[in-house]
Amino acid sequence: MKISFMVNQYARISGGNRVLFEYANRLKKLGHEVRWFVLAKPIRWYRLDKKIIASIKRVVTLSPETIDWADNAIPIEILPTNHHKYISEADILVATAWQTADFAAKLPAKKGIPFYFILHYESLWTRYKSEAVKTYDLPMKKLTISNWLKNTLKKNHGQNADIVVIPVDQDMFHCEVKRWNSIRRVCMLHHDYDWKGYEDGIKAVKEVIALGYDLQLVVFGEKLEDPQSLFDAAGFDFEYHYRPAGEELRKIYTSCDIFLCSSWYEGLGLTAMEAMACRCSLVTTDTGGCLEYAIDEQTALVSASRDINGLSRNLIRLLEDEALLKSLSESGYLKINEFSWDESCDQLLRLFNESLT
Repeated sequence: MKISFMVNQYARISGGNRVLFEYANRLKKLGHEVRWFVLAKPIRWYRLDKKIIASIKRVVTLSPETIDWADNAIPIEILPTNHHKYISEADILVATAWQTADFAAKLPAKKGIPFYFILHYESLWTRYKSEAVKTYDLPMKKLTISNWLKNTLKKNHGQNADIVVIPVDQDMFHCEVKRWNSIRRVCMLHHDYDWKGYEDGIKAVKEVIALGYDLQLVVFGEKLEDPQSLFDAAGFDFEYHYRPAGEELRKIYTSCDIFLCSSWYEGLGLTAMEAMACRCSLVTTDTGGCLEYAIDEQTALVSASRDINGLSRNLIRLLEDEALLKSLSESGYLKINEFSWDESCDQLLRLFNESLT
């Protein structure tokens, strides 16, 4: 089978792109012909390797070595312009963001049966809300990664979608024996998107500290190499890691006791899942997508979206109750291990094959 993936960027570290690379790599290993296209500008480039040259005359194929945060065995092809002549003929064409869906829907049929792999309800936060929301009504086969996204598409657009829940790479993210810290280490993600809720998380941590509880905050992110502005905004210093990936990120997770997710909404929430695979206990807001794995009082402690006090209360519960902390760690770990990459990839292929018959 010939399968083309289409993305709007690849240089920025993101859970969505990491997952898409994983699907593409696995499909290639299974013997399928897979190609990876990146839309032409406008793209906001966050990081460029010196080897990356965007030619205005031809598609540029880049070696996998230009990605330092994910394994990818498929050459990356940047379109010089968004024109159908640069897209190869295929059986299946997978759009992965609203910009790519808008482009893919206009391509000739020989470019492949169009699928729209919806990783988030992007119209909630993109500055191009009206353009994004229109793409959910396009005549494309819809794939989603959570019941929240499936239900949102049904409610807002009358669209049906198949759910393909994204697993965690258990070869990369794992923890055989959890070593607990006497002073609990609380891990969270920094992101400058408001809806990622970083400021809410910091406020919740400050509330807990102000009440006299002792903890160590551990933050990682990909957009701010010098964290001094984060320290100044928070009013205290904390442990910070810039652009961790692979084994470095796994070690961060395994060194922590609690993962704090304060996002307003997530299509699924891969960082929380990775942390759970490394036996962190999860304290999270109800992001919608997280309900695939975050079952309140069973696999996580869940509070309402944007409820800072709810986050701080749940943090305190785990700081005070060691039995609950360890119980959530184990049940969360087992829940994440229910999701299999082999099964997810098989499901994706089955949906592709069904569309061809």
